[in-house]
Amino acid sequence: MKTRLLSLLLCLCLTASCLIGCSEKAAETPSGADETEAADAAGVPGGEGEADPSSAGNSDALIAVEADYDWKAGVSQNDYGGYEFTILNGCTASWYSYTLVTTEETTGEPVNDAIYERTQRANEFLNIKVGENNVSDSVASLKTAVKAGTNDFDVATVTLMNSYAVAMENNVHDLNTLSDQLDLTNVWWDQNAVHDLDVNGKLYFTTSDFDTTRFDGIRSLYFNKQLITDLSLENPYDIVDDNRWTLDKFVEMCAAGEADTDGDGLMTDMDRYGYVTYGELAVDLLVNGCDIHYIDKDPDTGRLINGTEGEKLVDVYAKIYDILWNDNKVFDCRQSRFSKYDRGLGDRIQEPIFTENKAIFYSECMAWTRVLREMEADFGVVPPPKFNEDQDRYYSIIINPFMQMIPITQGEKETPRTCNILDVLAAASHDTVVDAYVNVTLSGKVARDPDTVRMLHLVFDELSYNVHFSNVAIRSTIQNGLTGGQENIASMIQKTAKSVNKTLEKTNKFFFGE
Repeated sequence: MKTRLLSLLLCLCLTASCLIGCSEKAAETPSGADETEAADAAGVPGGEGEADPSSAGNSDALIAVEADYDWKAGVSQNDYGGYEFTILNGCTASWYSYTLVTTEETTGEPVNDAIYERTQRANEFLNIKVGENNVSDSVASLKTAVKAGTNDFDVATVTLMNSYAVAMENNVHDLNTLSDQLDLTNVWWDQNAVHDLDVNGKLYFTTSDFDTTRFDGIRSLYFNKQLITDLSLENPYDIVDDNRWTLDKFVEMCAAGEADTDGDGLMTDMDRYGYVTYGELAVDLLVNGCDIHYIDKDPDTGRLINGTEGEKLVDVYAKIYDILWNDNKVFDCRQSRFSKYDRGLGDRIQEPIFTENKAIFYSECMAWTRVLREMEADFGVVPPPKFNEDQDRYYSIIINPFMQMIPITQGEKETPRTCNILDVLAAASHDTVVDAYVNVTLSGKVARDPDTVRMLHLVFDELSYNVHFSNVAIRSTIQNGLTGGQENIASMIQKTAKSVNKTLEKTNKFFFGE
C-alpha cells in the first residue's frame, strides 16, 4: 500500500495538465469548518502522459504492480440484480485533480479510461450500476439524509477536516464493527490511514486505491540540484541516507542560499534564497516532520491529547521562526516584505523563483511538481527534516483528502452489499486507476532519476494522516503565530491549553464511552 501511495502521487504531480494552486488562502471552506482550518487549494490535471503503456503490470515499472495480481482474488462475487449503487461525492472544487469517481465513456486520457474500466469491472462482477451524486456540501447532504432516515446513497465522501465531526454526530458506521464484511487489511486499503485515523479501535472513515484526492494536498519538499552543486553543498540524498537530515541541517543549508545576487541592497524576486514557500504550508510540513502532531494519541491509553505541549514544540517553533523571519533565508510569498515582488502571480511566484535557480528548496502540494518538468536544472525530492537524529523515522504529512464512509442509514440488510461493492471498487482500482496514474501517465525527469524515485518511496512510505477537529484550535494557533511573526509560542499555547484540553476531554468521551 505504501508503494502505491508514492506511485499515485508521482503521477499526480507530473501529469501534463493545468493545475491551479495549493494555497489555503484560496480554498473553498467546507460547511461548518473553521475558516482558519480550510482545505488547501491544489490543482487540476488534464493532459495525456508520455510513458510507455506497456509498463503496466511490469515488475520493473515505477509502481511495480504485481505481475500476478488478480483483482478478483480477494473479493466476493455476488449478483445484486442491477442494483444502482450511489456514491455521494463531495469533491467538486476545481483544484482537485479529478473530481469525478465515475465516467460515462473512454476518451483516450489514461486515468479517465482507467476509472471507466474499474467501474465497468465492478458493474459486471456484481451486476450493479455504479453512479455518483456530486454535491458541493456532502456534509450537509449526509446529515440531511440521516436525519430523514432516507437511503439515497450508499457511500459518502467527506473531507478529513470534517469527517470526525460527522462521525461524532452518529451519521456513519464504525467500519471496524463491519470487519466481518470488510477486510481493511487488504492491499488496496490505505494502511497509513487505517492506522492513523483509528481512535480507541473505532474507525469511521478511511481511504483506498479507489480515491485520488488524498494525493493532491501532500506537502512535499524539493531541492535544486544545480544550486547544490554551485554552492558546494552536501547532496541532500546522502544526508537523508546518513540520518543527518534534521531541522538544524535544513536551517544551515537555507542560510547558505541567501544572497543579494544583483547587489542592489534589496532582497527581491531577483535575488537568491534558501527556501521559497508560503508560511502556512511550511509550518505544516516542518512541524509534522519533527514528529509533532497537532492532535496526538497518548501512547499508553490511546486517548487524544494536545500534541504540541512541552519543550519540543517550543524548540521547533523557534527554529521555524528563524527560517521564516530572521534574515532572508526564505522567500515567503505571503509576507508583505516579499509579496510586493510576486510579479502579479500571488502564491505562484514560488515556481519561477525555484525554476530560475533562485532558491535551493521549494515546498508546495505535490500536485505542483508538474511545473518543474520543464525547468532546465534537475531537481530532487526529500522528506521533511527530522527534529534530530534520534527521531525514529521521517514524517510526511497530508492534510485534507476526502474520506470514504458508510451512512448509518445503511442497516443490517444493506451494509454487507455496500461493503462488498466498496471492496470490489477498491480492488479493481489497483491495477487500473493506480497503474494509469503512474506507469502510463507519469512522465518527466523525476521518473528517470532512480535516486529521486527511491526518495519518493521513502516520502510516501512515511505518510501520516492528521487527526483533525475544527473546534480544537491547535493548528491555527501555531500557524497564526508563525505566519504572523509572533516569536514566542509558549504563552500562546498556555493561553489556549485549558480550552483545548477541555474540548479534547469531551471528544475522548465519545471514543472511550466515559
